Amino acid sequence: MCPQIGGEDLLEVRDDWPSPECGPGQVRVAVEAASVNFPDVLLIRDQYQIKREPPFVPGNEVAGVVAEVGDGVTDVAVGDRVLGLVGTGGFAEEAVIAPPLQAFRMPDEMPFDEGAAFDLTYGTAAIGWERGALRPGERVLVNGAAGGVGSAAVQIAKAMGAEVVAVASGHTKAALCRSLGADHVIDHTMVEALAPVVKDLTHGRGVDVLFDNVGGPDVRDLLRCMAWNGRYLVVGFAGGEVPTIGLNQTILKSISVVGVAYGASAIVDPAANRARFERLFDWYRQGLVTPHIGQRFPLDQAAEALRTVHQRRALGKVVVELH
Repeated sequence: MCPQIGGEDLLEVRDDWPSPECGPGQVRVAVEAASVNFPDVLLIRDQYQIKREPPFVPGNEVAGVVAEVGDGVTDVAVGDRVLGLVGTGGFAEEAVIAPPLQAFRMPDEMPFDEGAAFDLTYGTAAIGWERGALRPGERVLVNGAAGGVGSAAVQIAKAMGAEVVAVASGHTKAALCRSLGADHVIDHTMVEALAPVVKDLTHGRGVDVLFDNVGGPDVRDLLRCMAWNGRYLVVGFAGGEVPTIGLNQTILKSISVVGVAYGASAIVDPAANRARFERLFDWYRQGLVTPHIGQRFPLDQAAEALRTVHQRRALGKVVVELH
C-alpha cells in the first residue's frame, strides 16, 4: 500500500488492510495475480491525470476468481475465473471490480499470470489500431515495442495483417521484438535517427500508422517516418515527457494525430469493448497473441516490480503473483 506520495521506497506491505466491500453492481475477486502498468508508477508519485489520496493500494489490473457479486450483477458468477481492471487496489489478496463491465471471463486455457497481463495492454493496443483504421497490408511502426503495451501492439498488428517495424532500446529488447513477430526491428540506441532507417525499410514510403506509447521531448523524427496520409497514434508517455507537435508538421504529409484512450472508451461503449475482447480472446486461442511476461514478483516484492517498470527495465509485462 501507498501510505504517502513519493515512490516505491515508501510502499509498505500490510497484513491488516481491510477487505474491500462488494456493493451493488460490483464484483469482489480473490486475486491470483496482478500486473504493473506505467500509470501505477505515476499514481504513487501523484503524476497521473487521475489522483488518489493516500493511503491507498496501487494496482489496476488483476486476474482471479469471483468470490462475491453485488446486487444487479448478471455478467459473472461466483467461481468464475476473470480478468479485469480495478483502478486501484489490485496489489492485494482481494479486490473489487466496479462496474462489472470491466470484468471478463478468461479463456479456460489462460493461466492467471497471463490473464493479469492481458486487459489493459491488449485493450489499449487493439483500440489503438482501431482508431488508426489499420488495414491489412499496411506498414506500421511501434515505438517502445518491448514493453507491455508495445509488445501487445506488435502481436495485434501482425494478427491484423500489417507489416511491423518495431523500435526498442538495446539488444535484449530488440531480440524480444523479433520473437514477437516484428518484420523489422530497430535498436534506436544504435542509430542517430529513425527516419532514414525507416525510409530504407519501406522503400522510401514511410509507415502508414505509428503507435507511440513513449513520447519524449521531441517527436519530429517519428513524424518524418510517416507516409502520406499517415496516422500518428498518441498512446502514452513512458519516456516521461509529453511532446509538443508543431501543427505545420502535420500538413507536410497530411498526417492525422489521433488520441487513444482505452479505459474511457470501454466505459463509454461497453458493448464495443466486449466485442473487442471476444476477438482478442479468439486470437489468444489461436496463438496469435500471448502476453510476454518478463518478470514475476511475489506480493512482498511489489515495490521492486513497480521500480522495474519505472526504470524501463521491463521486458513485456511485469506480474505480481499472490499465490
